[in-house]
Amino acid sequence: MKNKRIILGIIIGAVILAGGGAFVYASTQAPTATIVKTVPLAKGTLQNTVSATGVVESDTLVKISNNSTDIVEQVYVSVGEWVGNGDWLYQLYNKETDTYTNIKSDTSGTITAINAIKGGMASGELFTIEDTNDLKITGKIKEANLNQICENMTVTVKSDATGDQSFQGNLTKIAPTAIKNEPSTGATSKNAEFEIEVDLPTDVPGLKIGMNTRLTIVTEEKNDVFSIPFDALVTDDSGKSCIYIAKENPDTPGTWIVESIPVNLGLETDLSVEISSDQLVAGMAVISQPLTIQPGAAVSLEEGPVV
Repeated sequence: MKNKRIILGIIIGAVILAGGGAFVYASTQAPTATIVKTVPLAKGTLQNTVSATGVVESDTLVKISNNSTDIVEQVYVSVGEWVGNGDWLYQLYNKETDTYTNIKSDTSGTITAINAIKGGMASGELFTIEDTNDLKITGKIKEANLNQICENMTVTVKSDATGDQSFQGNLTKIAPTAIKNEPSTGATSKNAEFEIEVDLPTDVPGLKIGMNTRLTIVTEEKNDVFSIPFDALVTDDSGKSCIYIAKENPDTPGTWIVESIPVNLGLETDLSVEISSDQLVAGMAVISQPLTIQPGAAVSLEEGPVV
């Protein structure tokens, strides 16, 4: 009986010792690292923009008119034809004097419209001549965006016809008054729109007179600045804006810990914000969803370290 008690005591002691050792072992293990997503800190361009629409027009448009009521005897040109200054456009016949007169162009450009009809009277606008290499865009901008724009702003121009290709223009005119529209018959009135003009460079392959375009007016721009998505921004206990980065643990190479870096905020866009600090270095692994972790926490990178 005595021997059984001794054996039972040894077993219980061994269990207690093993349990205590397991507790000590578990308590000395490093905490489980939280998996985080990161984005590499990089410099780039930030922009705020306003959208508008417009139609391609010629910046040089000349109407050739005649109100003599003479008969149009001949038309020497056709739509799409280029004419030079001094080239013949049409011939008139005067019944009273029985004379013919050839009328010349007083400008150079492409014939884009002809209203003169052979055998008809010369009355009103007969020809439209436009320079198809000197283009502009006449557009409309909403009243709500009017105070965000000013002349000489850069404008990016795109159209369905030119696909992904874009052209850089210059905002040259903002109308002082709203476009007059017909009275609305509906229950709600239409928001006011203002006419704008955008000057285009001479080399705009693919853009043609009459095409509809989409305009992006750059209202603010900063180049070569650090920026992050708004979701990557945090506020510390003192109210200072910060970012969290994953930094390699110097005590345990190959592991990562969270470090907080205070930053100053600059230009804001719909999705991103400019940040600056003398501690920022290109390539830092910025934690993109920092709200679930704290500085000093152990983390592992979802896609490996960012160098």
